[in-house]
Amino acid sequence: MVDGTSSTKVNWDYTEHASYYDKRADYSSDAVKNLLKEIDCSPPKPVADIGAGTGKLTKELLKHGLTVSSVEPNDAMRTIGIQNTGKSATWSVGTGEATGLPTSSVYAAFFGSSFNVVDQSLALSEVSRILVPKGWFSCMWNHRDLDDPIQHRIESVIRSSIPTYSYGSRREDPTNIINTSGQFSATRSMEGNFTSKMPKSDVIEAWKSHATLKRQAGGDSVFDNIIEEIASCLDPLPEVIDVPYTTRIYFAQKIK
Repeated sequence: MVDGTSSTKVNWDYTEHASYYDKRADYSSDAVKNLLKEIDCSPPKPVADIGAGTGKLTKELLKHGLTVSSVEPNDAMRTIGIQNTGKSATWSVGTGEATGLPTSSVYAAFFGSSFNVVDQSLALSEVSRILVPKGWFSCMWNHRDLDDPIQHRIESVIRSSIPTYSYGSRREDPTNIINTSGQFSATRSMEGNFTSKMPKSDVIEAWKSHATLKRQAGGDSVFDNIIEEIASCLDPLPEVIDVPYTTRIYFAQKIK
């Protein structure tokens, strides 16, 4: 089910990346399961997946019998998300700063790889608004193990073209901004390591979804060249490779 018909204007436009986004690894099922247990988020409690993209986290939340409202500002991403989840989730147009969800309507609000592309202070205020008393906020990201030999090689490819390349806030600990918001109790964290077996073609497609890399490349030609070099780097390897990840999760309870 979907409410709303048009995208909300945002600073990060994923339209050109949407078709590649599903090639990214899913979040650690064990880590998500442990999080839900820790915050006592059991079915059929209402939750929100904010910046839901193509529905990767939404699908994981649905597996646990939760009632999921998926909020995504980008038409292309949301269309794929609806295809991926069918009628199991309610999809709507909105952003982390303005979800469009009713006040005190969800038990938990999750940001899967999206808390780094919002105004975090405004998003935390919005989350506090939509949460029930003593509800929960959580954000999470998948981080590749950059010490893995293959991933280390890919990093070298990127930095040969962009020496100052930075992953930005997606690899930074958000604890301080959550704690200083004055709206949540002390932030806690957990993580889960996993290895995703990925066809080389999927690895390359997943890199095409990387908006942070595209931004810092400064243009299509540099970005396309990096993707081509990553492909060349992977070419001698087996058709399916192991990509080690860590799902890192941060969560905090609404004070009131």
